[in-house]
Amino acid sequence: MSGDDARADAAQVLGPGTQRVVLVGMVAYVAVGAFEALAVSTAMPVAAAQLDGLGLYTLAFAATTATSVVGMLTAGRWADRTGPAAPMWAGVGLFLAGLGVAGLAWSMPVLLAGRALQGLGSGLSGVALYVVVARVFPAERRAAVFAWFAAAWVLPGVVGPLLAGLVTEHLGWRWVFLGVPLLALPALLALYPGLVAVRRSARGGTTAGTGGSDALRRVLVPVLRGERGLGTVVRVRACASAAFAGAEVLLPLVLVHEHQVSPAVAGSVLTLHVLGWQAGSWLRGRGLHGLSHQGFVRLGGALLAAGVGGTVMLALPGVPLPVAAAPWVLAGLGMGLTYPTLSLLVLDLAPREVQGTAASALQVSDAVAAAAALAGTGALLWALHDVVGLTAYAVCLGLAAALALLVAALAGRTAVTSAGPGPSRVVEPAGAHPGEDAGGHVGGHVGGTDENHVTPGSTLRRPASAAPS
Repeated sequence: MSGDDARADAAQVLGPGTQRVVLVGMVAYVAVGAFEALAVSTAMPVAAAQLDGLGLYTLAFAATTATSVVGMLTAGRWADRTGPAAPMWAGVGLFLAGLGVAGLAWSMPVLLAGRALQGLGSGLSGVALYVVVARVFPAERRAAVFAWFAAAWVLPGVVGPLLAGLVTEHLGWRWVFLGVPLLALPALLALYPGLVAVRRSARGGTTAGTGGSDALRRVLVPVLRGERGLGTVVRVRACASAAFAGAEVLLPLVLVHEHQVSPAVAGSVLTLHVLGWQAGSWLRGRGLHGLSHQGFVRLGGALLAAGVGGTVMLALPGVPLPVAAAPWVLAGLGMGLTYPTLSLLVLDLAPREVQGTAASALQVSDAVAAAAALAGTGALLWALHDVVGLTAYAVCLGLAAALALLVAALAGRTAVTSAGPGPSRVVEPAGAHPGEDAGGHVGGHVGGTDENHVTPGSTLRRPASAAPS
């Protein structure tokens, strides 16, 4: 049974008020993870120096990335077999344990072990959270939920590095790690009713388990073949992630080393995408009249290409910096439209019993594509820089923009085509239809009543760079 054949079963148990409480917990937990990722980046240089481990500095981030992929792969099959509650709690426990180990580390290898635990836990909980969305919220409310996941990154993105710097300076770097569990506690308390509901529904037999190899086959074969629907959704996510990450890593480099601006100015340019991403997520949660899922992906890919392509002006002499940097907000806007839509599509298109594996494939493709883009961009840039100078940045940014155009070009293939006699037609998954908003109702209401209306700007208030949901 597809995830859209019926309303989410846990949603039949949880009333709208409890769903809102669970949503608050989910958004708060995403925000805590966002703050931790940004704060640790600020504190890590001091931590590595004090632990005499500057030679292992980059491994503190590589270890987290590598183990997070392991967590993602594990969580998908685990959630499909038993429901998302168990991998969610395991992920939370490992994440918090990793923070404790890192905060109490007496040597750099111990800190690396803590970071590895953090990555494993975040990979488990990240995928499980997607499946919780599928179980707790009916299809017509999921666009708003993913918009809130994106919004959860805004405040940490603005104040996280500054706050982490103050904590590191006045209290010590250890409290950047040890303080996060205190922030996570209220989020976990709010999440608890939703996890109890999905655990009960799984015990009641509503989660159809499937063999691990069969689940992988049903998800990976369409991806490897590039089939319409789910296979293309995962591929499009990889293209968007690679395009954004490949461009983002170049901006501070070209600003600081080529334009000789201060790190503070370079940082302020990078935050432009946060504003655009939030605006795009808000628009996606509200819905645009007449725009289907595929329309959002197509528009988002075009805006991402325009934003990344526009930053090529940074490699052109004589272009004022504000003019050259301004297009970066369009890149964020495109990602804000694209990412929540792809998250919706993967839950809508995957059969219910393999939604965990599908969410795992989506997030793994995101992480692997971003890592490949970072490595490839660095290699190409320095291979060209000694030969053509500033033009090397233009070449790399142009290639990233081409990947973004591929997102727009493949948007139509994210829809499945009906089988059977007669002309083929596109089958739009539940949750958003032409002429309706993301909540399935003209006028922007989610769930059909003002009581169920959960979008940015109502009662609540986004992930890693290029990894918001």
